[in-house]
Parts: sequence; C-alpha cells; structure tokens
Amino acid sequence: MASELELKLAACPNKLNEIKELDFPGISSQSPWQTKHLANVYFDNTDFKLRELGIGMRIRAVDERLIQCVKSSGKAIGGLHQRNEDEIDLESNQLDISRIQEPYLQILVEEALEDGGEFNPCFETNFDRTSCVLTFSDSTRIELALDLGLIVSGENTLQICEVELELLEGSADYIFAIGRYLIKELNLTLSNASKARRGYSLCKDFNPRQKVMQVAELSQGIEAEKAFEQICFSSLNHWQFYEVFLDKDNAHGTILEMYRALMSLQHIYLVFGGLIPRNATKDLRHSWDWLGEAMRPIVDAAKHKRYLVRYLKLKADWDLVEEQQQKIQTELVDMINKFKSLLTTERYNLMMLNMSQWLYSREWRDHIPENERDNLRMPIVDFARKQLDHMRKDLKRDLGVNLELEPQDYFKQIAHLRRALDTGLFFGSLFDSQKRLSYRQPWLDIINGIRELQMNQYISELQLENHQQDETIEWLDKRNKPILDALEETRKSVFKANPYWA
Repeated sequence: MASELELKLAACPNKLNEIKELDFPGISSQSPWQTKHLANVYFDNTDFKLRELGIGMRIRAVDERLIQCVKSSGKAIGGLHQRNEDEIDLESNQLDISRIQEPYLQILVEEALEDGGEFNPCFETNFDRTSCVLTFSDSTRIELALDLGLIVSGENTLQICEVELELLEGSADYIFAIGRYLIKELNLTLSNASKARRGYSLCKDFNPRQKVMQVAELSQGIEAEKAFEQICFSSLNHWQFYEVFLDKDNAHGTILEMYRALMSLQHIYLVFGGLIPRNATKDLRHSWDWLGEAMRPIVDAAKHKRYLVRYLKLKADWDLVEEQQQKIQTELVDMINKFKSLLTTERYNLMMLNMSQWLYSREWRDHIPENERDNLRMPIVDFARKQLDHMRKDLKRDLGVNLELEPQDYFKQIAHLRRALDTGLFFGSLFDSQKRLSYRQPWLDIINGIRELQMNQYISELQLENHQQDETIEWLDKRNKPILDALEETRKSVFKANPYWA
C-alpha cells in the first residue's frame, strides 16, 4: 500500500500560467512540463457509506489506462495531505473491489457495501494536469502539478484550479519550502478540501453531518508523544472541517465551531506543558493568540445573536429583539467578511503551513535534551490520570460546595470549565465511555446553566434602555434564582461522583 504525501494550494488560472515561468529556488533540475487529461468517476452508495467511513473510491482514465484507486481520508493539516491509497489497473470501467490489496481498506469498502448497497457513480472530476518534476541536490524529487478543470454532479459544477506538490522520494522539507515560496511570490492559499470532498458537496442527496468536538481516538498503550500528535490533529481537523462552510448562510455558527477548535488547540499546549517545552510552542501560541483576537468580536456577536433567538422563545419583547438582531446582523456581515479576508493573507497561510511542518517533522524534539526524550515514550494513560486529577482539584477549589457563587462568579469560571471538559475529550477514549459520559453530563449541565445566566445578563442590559433599573433588576433576579439553585445542587453532586479515570 502506498502512502501519499502532498501539499495543495488554491489558485486561479492566471496564477497557474505564472508558475510555469518561475525559477524555483534550490532545485538542481526541472523536467519539461507535460499535460495530461484526467477523467475521474467517484463511486458511493445512496447512503454515502464510503464518505461516512472516510474512504474515497474512483476510476481514473488517463492516456490508455483505467486505474481504480481507493484512498483513506488520512490527515489534512495546513494544506498538507497524508493518506494511504490502493491502486490497480482495470481492463474495463467497472469497479472490482475484490482486487483491493490493502486489508484495512478492503474491510471498510466491504462494510460500506454491506450496509449501503451497490456502489454507483456520484460525481466526476475532469481536468487537465500540467506537471513537471523538481529534483534537489540530495536526490529529493517532487512532482509539481497544475490542475485546471471542473467537478460535475448532475447540473452542478465547481471549478478546479489548484497546485499540488507531491513527494515522490526524499525529504518533505522541500515541499514546505516550495509551498512557502508560492505563498509569498504569488499569494496562493492553502487548500484543505480535497476534490472528493468538494465533489460530495455537489451531490443532490448528500447532507454533511455537523461535527462536534469528540474524544481523540487513543489506545491504552499509546506513547505520550503520539497521543499529543493525535490530539492536535483532532482539533485541527475540527477547525478545517468548518473552514469550508464560511460561505454558507450560517457563517457565524461556523466561526463559533472554529473558535471552539482554537480554544482546544491552545489548551493542548497547556496540558502537555510538562512534556512539550513552552519554548517549543512559543511561535504557535503567538499565532493562535493573534487568530483568537481577530475572532473574538465575531464570537461575542454570534453568541448574542443566539441569546436573542432563545429569548424570543420566551414570548419576549419583539421590538427590542428585532432591533438588536438587525444591528448584530449588520455588524456580523462586516466582521465575517474581514475574517474571511484574513484567511487569504500571507500571514495566515504561512502560519498554517508552519504548523503543518511543526507537526509533521516533530520539531518540538529540537527543544528537548536527549536524556529527557524518554518521557515522550511513556504510556499516555498514566500521564492522562495525573492531568485529570489536577483538573478535578482545580475545579473543586473554584466551584466547591462550600463557596457561595453569584452569576459574575460563574462567568469567571466558564473558560476554566471548558478547558476541563476539553481535557476529558483529549483523554476520554482511554477509559470506559459510559462512565465518562455519566461523569461528564453534570458538568455540561453547569455550563448550560451559566450560559442561561449569561443570556439573562445580556437581555437585562438591553432592557435598561426601555425600563427602570429596579424593574430590570427584579426581572433578572427572578430569572436567575431557579438557575442558581439548580447550579448549587449540581455542584453538590459532581464532587461526590467517582472519577471515571480512578
């Protein structure tokens, strides 16, 4: 089974022409440009079971060949795509899944067939690929491909205009170097959405499921360093999943999910601070802080919009809500457009590319003395228990049953609670899932209660424009009392429960 490593960048037709004229730095030779037409038909069943399992299956016609290719979704970080693939030549344009050679891929395809029925064509990608091979002094070889064409599903189409850098042999460092060169010289942007993902988005009956932050899939015996990588990939995958939905109607909800992933990424560095030195993550943390500052006004406005929608269900003052909704919507449109522009900047794309290289090359090792690297190989489960114990101790200090907490006290704890729950997501797969979910639910109830308090506070501030202060305070106290009582009862119960990791 082949392992594919490639970097994808989005472009426009005139940029593709400019690339052909570039003198790439550091290369020792460049082969002549050659153009081929690639016609691809992607298959799935009516329930899109292959997509659900993260598998892409296609037949490609190129020159005189018909090639069946099955790929796992793998990882896509900062435009860098890593995945496994299985390729065979066919005599006709009919699928032959019995000839899939990689056992794991074959099992998944057979599972999709059993659950969803026969595979049928669902979309096509037809494009011209103009490519050359860049060779470097250490014999590293990279194929540089310029793809221009269309994705077609029924009457729906999307343009293909992208650059692919695929490592044929040698060091991946050159892929990152050429990627940086193209971003700086031609203002290209990274592309994390594969042609297959874009193709599925055109399918008439395909309805992508909303993703929620889930536990990272870790095994009990996994080493700490590998667990760190997988947890990072899990959060970055959540960010990049939603990145492609920014042009949809619910852009503000999309940004809330991206911000959720960002907060998780920032917390990973804190949790693993005992293993991954802070100086190894300094540049990354600075970049995430910059991105968080740009997103925070949108996040606040999006939350306020949700508060207003929920408040309307209480048969609220429509005039008050409508006026504020219109104001927020106008502000959101402008802020979202600015954020989308930020994602096309050189700074953002270099940041994501550097993050990709940092993870791929495990650059944190350069900051760890050789005699301390054994810690990276410790079983993650023991480290996880220590982190979860530490989390619980901190929560007991700040939310213990002996404390009398007012709404403002709870507001100060929302970020703390979210980080604690994220720690549970990082390590949750190491322990019994039913016990974990049972332990986690009351903490989610506390967060939801605090959100109700935040909504009441926001609405009360709006009411001050049309009501007397004493009336507003009376309304707020009445709304908050049952929530505060419920929060106190929940706090009493959560610390009596036995931790699932004990």
